[in-house]
Amino acid sequence: MRSFLAALFVSHLVVSVLAQTQCFPPPNNKNPKECCAIPHVMPPREQFAACMQKFPSLTPPASPPTPGSPPPGANCIAECILTQQGAISNGVINKDAVLSQLLSLIGSSNDWKALAKTSVDTCFSQVSSLGTQKDNNGCSSAAGAFLECLPTDMFKNCPPSSWTASAECDQQKAFLAKGCSVMALISPHK
Repeated sequence: MRSFLAALFVSHLVVSVLAQTQCFPPPNNKNPKECCAIPHVMPPREQFAACMQKFPSLTPPASPPTPGSPPPGANCIAECILTQQGAISNGVINKDAVLSQLLSLIGSSNDWKALAKTSVDTCFSQVSSLGTQKDNNGCSSAAGAFLECLPTDMFKNCPPSSWTASAECDQQKAFLAKGCSVMALISPHK
């Protein structure tokens, strides 16, 4: 079983969430993985494929959505992945389950373990106001928001031991500080 952090990185395969027009275009084309060496926590390809097959009518369009509009099906895919991992029930995210799985994948790095705990708390607090709210497809809005928040928060607070200092990386961190998602930095060619 894989981490929820990974689920959001996988969601860039679905299509980037660009919640505000201020988040498009990204500040540069540098791959964010070259700025912050986040531990490898991708979910199994089979898990993602199973969730995509569960929602065939929500297949992403060939091109990204207009800035300011959410990608079709992002909440459904996020909810499916969280459900498969036992971290959401009836639209309510289980913070302890998320943290437990994330910590199991982080490894022995105390920096990343501390950041995982802080990021899970931060994101859980941010999405708790959504409660069990559903989107137009009947999927959990909190699931999509949580899986957008987690890697963004972890990137913004990347431990110094995993951060590559450069002008481009600093631009990306400043871009996220405006409220943009790390998904806005990821393009299909990266």
